[in-house]
Amino acid sequence: MMKMKTLLIFALMFLTIGCTQQSREEIAEKIGRAKIKKIEKNVNARIEKMVKGMLKYPESYQPISTEMSIVTNNMILYDSDAFVALRDLNNTIEDFNENYANDTTSQEARQELGAIQAMSEVVVGVANKIENRPVEFEAIDAYHQFYAEDRPGHQVKKGYHFVIHKDNRITLLCDHDEFLRIEAFTRELFNE
Repeated sequence: MMKMKTLLIFALMFLTIGCTQQSREEIAEKIGRAKIKKIEKNVNARIEKMVKGMLKYPESYQPISTEMSIVTNNMILYDSDAFVALRDLNNTIEDFNENYANDTTSQEARQELGAIQAMSEVVVGVANKIENRPVEFEAIDAYHQFYAEDRPGHQVKKGYHFVIHKDNRITLLCDHDEFLRIEAFTRELFNE
């Protein structure tokens, strides 16, 4: 009887442990939320310093908002190699469409199509590598919007995506328009 109780207790413990295990995505989400909470007090000041350093008229800087989201290591847009490869492929395809339209027979057009094919293979290779990673927290995307003058007396609204890495480094990913363009291209490319 005692042996049966002991086995039953162990069975319940294993069942409880098994039921409370979190998926890799849930763990990444939890780590990301904790990171956002930790950095939210000083992230605007750090980003402001970076933005003012990039502006032609830094005194015109007026922050609007900073939206933060969690980045996992399987998000293709936040992998530096993938982002650059996607951006280059998108630009090359746009240039081809602009310069050659429906011409696929000329020597120049065929060379350009060969370059597009090679770039596509690089993108697919990087995407496969990223897709096969076990999901982990990677960084925080801080989308920062602000007003600033692009010339004296002419104020414009701008937005940049910054990446706040695990080690608290902040790097500029791109402006919001480019982010949306590459995001749409990626969705179209991978039919997602």
